[in-house]
This record gives sequence, structure tokens and C-alpha cells, in this order.
Amino acid sequence: MEYEEIISRLRHIATSPVHPIPDEKLEKVRQEYYEKHSKSLQLFNDAQDVIPGGVEHNLSSSHPFPLAMDRAKGYKLWDVDGNEFVDYLLCGGPIMLGHHFDELDDRIVEVINEKGPATGLSCEYEILAAKEIIKRLPGVETVRFLQSGTEGCMAAIRIARAFTGKDTVIKVGGSYHGWSDQMVYSIHIPGTGALQSAGISKDCFNHIVDVAPNDFEGLEKAFKENQDNGGVAAMIVEPIGGECGTHPVHPEWNKTIRGLCDTYGALLIFDEVVTAFRLHMGGAQTYFNIKPDLTVLGKIITHGYPSCGAVAGRKDVMSVCHADLGKRAYLGGTLAANPISTAACYHALKLMEKYDALKKAADYADKLTKGLNDLFSTRDDLPFFVYNYGPILHYATTSFFAVKLTDPDFLNQILLRRKVAEDYQMAATLQGLSTLAGTRMYTCMQHDQEALDKTIQAWEYVLSLIPKS
Repeated sequence: MEYEEIISRLRHIATSPVHPIPDEKLEKVRQEYYEKHSKSLQLFNDAQDVIPGGVEHNLSSSHPFPLAMDRAKGYKLWDVDGNEFVDYLLCGGPIMLGHHFDELDDRIVEVINEKGPATGLSCEYEILAAKEIIKRLPGVETVRFLQSGTEGCMAAIRIARAFTGKDTVIKVGGSYHGWSDQMVYSIHIPGTGALQSAGISKDCFNHIVDVAPNDFEGLEKAFKENQDNGGVAAMIVEPIGGECGTHPVHPEWNKTIRGLCDTYGALLIFDEVVTAFRLHMGGAQTYFNIKPDLTVLGKIITHGYPSCGAVAGRKDVMSVCHADLGKRAYLGGTLAANPISTAACYHALKLMEKYDALKKAADYADKLTKGLNDLFSTRDDLPFFVYNYGPILHYATTSFFAVKLTDPDFLNQILLRRKVAEDYQMAATLQGLSTLAGTRMYTCMQHDQEALDKTIQAWEYVLSLIPKS
């Protein structure tokens, strides 16, 4: 599906009435959800005594309460109540081979048994892993391992400022680059500014410039206006659009950014926490044929094993990580580049190529996109649709992310549309689907026809709950 059609359809949904599940049907769904997941509910109640809000992970947040998982294998999850799920969350995207993949896990068990988990000192695997990344990503000449994508974004910005001697960083509204102080600005929904920045000094945003998605005029203006104010150090982007394609990127957007960065002496940072080794084995930078100066990597480089992040890029730019005192971009992390994480990176990348994991995941995603769109097309009264960037899928039902701050009653519209989407997700979860935030799905190489059939059946059930208009 082309960019213009996606944008048009998202806005059509966002400006049309929502289609809620009627209260009497919704109450039955909710009651069954509680009954079917009673052990998860008990664990959630216990968790609230020792964990703020009862949830440690943003991905776990779900309506009406989060489910506690017991185990995972292939594309399937089983919760503590014994319910089975087709998993499209995939730990937030890194699982390409399938959960608990024996060949990978066997290698990690060998590392633990033979070498131990960590020493705080160097190991051979960090070199082997770095070489595997460099081999595949054209914009990468050196790699510094960290412990999360958030750290990777923090480090990339610090490196860019140290290298250029400039302070200003441009980001795109609606994009997510982790939860560091300076990046919690205009996240999720463009134009929201510091709305979600409680506990963060507003001074942190003095050198952050926010531009609207695909606003070519506003983008060039941001570079020009800051040229006389010390200049722009870098622009950081999610290369398929904010929230990994929730706000789709215009076909000329990345090329325009690259050109403006070159014109104004700024660095281009690609946040490839999701897109590297999922959109393409060469990342979005290969997919778009645009070479960034710095690349941020996250959970996908360890295929779900912990301590998973990196900042990588041009050798001259990355050299500030070990420059003389006073010029050095200071980075740290005792458990970064530990043997478990770097072994997982090295072996996962090799296994993904061995099994052609990305193509298999993308082929399945194409089938799933078509299957759901065919199903949605049977309901002329519902504007639902799905679009995908390879094995990254977005399904639009209420389009609360597409609400604009200039729309009438925008805040209530966002809250209402999010609530209805959560109700759809609750119903789909009840039918054995695990997805991300009721809007996104990831696929792996092990999703098969059985998974496809169950997914279509689950959505047939959800649609059956929505009255025809």
C-alpha cells in the first residue's frame, strides 16, 4: 500500500465516528477475560504491592490487566493459566527465528557453562559480534555495545554533539527514541511536546527541536533558523516513520533529511532499534539506500537476550568515544558487551541468514496483511485496514495516533479511540492473539498457516461483536 493511500485512510478513520463494542457484549467479553485469566489477575494484584502500577514493562500494559506468561516456543506463548497465544508482540520485535530457538539457546548455554555470564572485561565475542553488524549495515564502521536502545539514543546524541561541537538536535514528532530526559518530547502523538515529561526539567528541551512528520517546509526552516544559533548537531529519525511506521514516512523524507544534514554540517542518526535485521538484513539504511552517520541498535541484536543495545557509525565520528580527556563523549555500562549478549548477537545474525528468517517472516506478513484486509473489506461500514513494512504490520481500527491537535476535541478523541482499540484488543486476546498496543504486529519465520487461520478467526470474532451500521 502506497504512502498517500495509507495517510488518507488513517485520517479518514481518525475523523470518522468510532465503532465501539456495545456495552452488553463488552461486559460478557470482560467477564470471560477475567475468568480465563484468573491466575494472571492474582499475580497482577500481588504485583501492585511491590511494583508501581503492578507492571515492569511498557509492553506488558494491557486492558483490563496484563497477562503473566509462563513460556514461549516458536510463534506461541502460554500464560500461567495455560492459555495459548499466537504471538505477534515477539518481545517488541527482536524475535525473528522464533522463541526459544534451540540452535541459538544451545550456543548461549555453552557460553554460560564454559565462560560464565560476565567478567566486566573484554571478550572475543564482542569483536565477533561487532564484525557481523559491520558486515551488514553500510553506515557502520565501528560499534560500541550498550545495554538498551534508550542508551543507544542517549549515546548517539552525545557523540554527535561532541563530534560537531553543536548542541541542537532535531527530532520528528510522534517518534519514540527511548525514555531518556531529552527524548521524552512529542512522543507517540506529534505536537504533544512536554505532555509526558513529568519529572524532567524543561531545560532538557532547550536544544531539542521538534518537527512534524513529513513537514518538508518545517524541516528546512528548523535547519535554517538554528544555523545562526550554534547550528544543528544531528537529526534523529525512525527511518520508516515515528513509532516504527505508525506515522508513515514520505518516500522522499529520508533523502531530504540526508541532504539537509549534509548542507548544514549535521549528522544523521538512524534509530534502527526495530528496523535493523527486521526490515532488511542491511537495515533501513540498505532498504532506503541512505547511509546515516550514526545508527542506534537495540533489542533485536541479541534476539531477546538481555543487555541489548549499541551505537554504531562512521569511524571518525565514533572516535570521540575514546578521544582525549575534555573531548571524549563519556559512555559506560559494566554489563555492556558481556559474553552472553555478544554471543547471542553473533549467533543470531548468522542463524537469521542461514534460515532466511527475514524473507520467511516478510512473506507471512504479506499473507497476513492481505488476509486481514480481505476480511475487513467484507464490512463496508468499517474503515479498518492493515499495512506493512515487511514483517512490521500496523492495523488501523480507531487511529488514535492519527488524531491531530488541531482536530475538534482532540484530547477526548484520543482517549475515546484508545479505549475502543483496547476493547478490540481485549476481545482478540481472549481469542488467543498477542499484539502490541492494539495497533502493531511483528512476524517471525515460524508463523505458519495455522497461525494465519487462528488470526483471521480471532478477528472474525471481534468483527462479530461490532454492530453493522
